[in-house]
Amino acid sequence: MSPRVDEQNQQIRDIRKQQLLAAGAKVFGERGYAGTKVSDIVGEAQLSHGLIYHYFSSKEDIYVELAKTAFITSYETIHQAVHSNGSPYERLKAMTEGIFAHTRESGYFFLIALQTNTSKTVPEEASAISKEYSAKSLKLLKHLFQQGQEQGEFIKVDPSEQALMYSSLLNGVVFTQLTYPLLEDFPQVDQILRIFIDTSSLKE
Repeated sequence: MSPRVDEQNQQIRDIRKQQLLAAGAKVFGERGYAGTKVSDIVGEAQLSHGLIYHYFSSKEDIYVELAKTAFITSYETIHQAVHSNGSPYERLKAMTEGIFAHTRESGYFFLIALQTNTSKTVPEEASAISKEYSAKSLKLLKHLFQQGQEQGEFIKVDPSEQALMYSSLLNGVVFTQLTYPLLEDFPQVDQILRIFIDTSSLKE
């Protein structure tokens, strides 16, 4: 078989795997892990039932890969923002806007992350991934709030508590976005960040 044919076959395999993952994200997001069967994912992807086992051995494997994508993507977004240019407030604002924009495009991944953190039925490997990357993300956020306090932009509150509060607020807002998708001009990022900011230090 020629290299060109091999490359084409690999492209087809990659496309089909992404179809299955996209279908899995939708079905898991809507039905939850316990309420989802492999046949549901295959039906959503509109592929043959036997084909799925060329890529995944079980629905657990699909869920774990989706959970990994959700938590790693979130962590990388925070990591990039914390280590980018700009003041701590500018970085926090840009990161918040980016997270909300990403959620509007892929809300099912948020729902997968949410059930991974709250359901006892999800695979243990997914829960372990959540704990690992959630801890890393909170550590990065703590560092950003510490920087903001040192530069006089953020109010003087335990930065660990600030990081946890910020994360909790984002989760609540994203859930509201998904519950009420027709809301306009929601959320107002400046309004959300106001509780963390020493507003007297911000320039007009």
